[in-house]
Amino acid sequence: MEKPTETTPLDLHSAAWASLADAYGSAEKIPALLQELRHGDAEALDDLYGHICHQGSIYPASVAAFPHLVSVAAAVAAPDLRAGLLSLAGSICESASLDEQLQASPCVAAFRAAVPVALAMATADLQQVQDRLNGIYLLKAAAAFAGFAGAARVLSGFADEEFCLACPGCGIDLYVWPVPEGLSAATADPVFTPSAKTALVTAGPVDSSTQLAAFARLKAQTAALPCLDDVAFRLPFLFGSARCAECGHSFSLIEALGSDA
Repeated sequence: MEKPTETTPLDLHSAAWASLADAYGSAEKIPALLQELRHGDAEALDDLYGHICHQGSIYPASVAAFPHLVSVAAAVAAPDLRAGLLSLAGSICESASLDEQLQASPCVAAFRAAVPVALAMATADLQQVQDRLNGIYLLKAAAAFAGFAGAARVLSGFADEEFCLACPGCGIDLYVWPVPEGLSAATADPVFTPSAKTALVTAGPVDSSTQLAAFARLKAQTAALPCLDDVAFRLPFLFGSARCAECGHSFSLIEALGSDA
């Protein structure tokens, strides 16, 4: 298999792409999709997601594609497409199997060289974002690039407006929803079971949490962003203490969500 030299990304014309695996087998289609994205074809982004980050799973081709995603993001002008590219790159960085894929990849040096570039880009774009969803995606991506993969995975709940996990005490499914007070944990989906038992989450962060650095970073980044006012308000609750209304067990919400992701 051809290998890139030093920090040079794997050439898009290299025959080595066919030897790399993606979600569907050979990654031979990846270079064409990256070229389409460079020319502004936003539809190619969905196809690329399916190939290199299928339902959150990543592959050797994901590592090889990462520096190209960062390069294309730097070249495109459309804010939505740029945010989408950085979001996909962030999803690769936040994957629980990233270390495993890096160990098997011939493109580690190029990947590692692209991470600080991606972080600088996502951070700069985040400071100017005006769209809520793009803001959440950029916040997630920046967290992943900065090394806070666990927190980044959890932040998708702000886009879904729901966080789901199993109670660490009794195993019942809990549904954490935004409420005027912050966040509330219900023992059933509140949409279908309005009478479900609920308990308000207590604002944090929890002193013993391993996620204090992530909280400080996210709090600082969202503080001056009007489009993420609701996220900024609920971050202390996400990093706070939840209680299961079924068994009474109390736990760090961010820690439980991270282990459940």
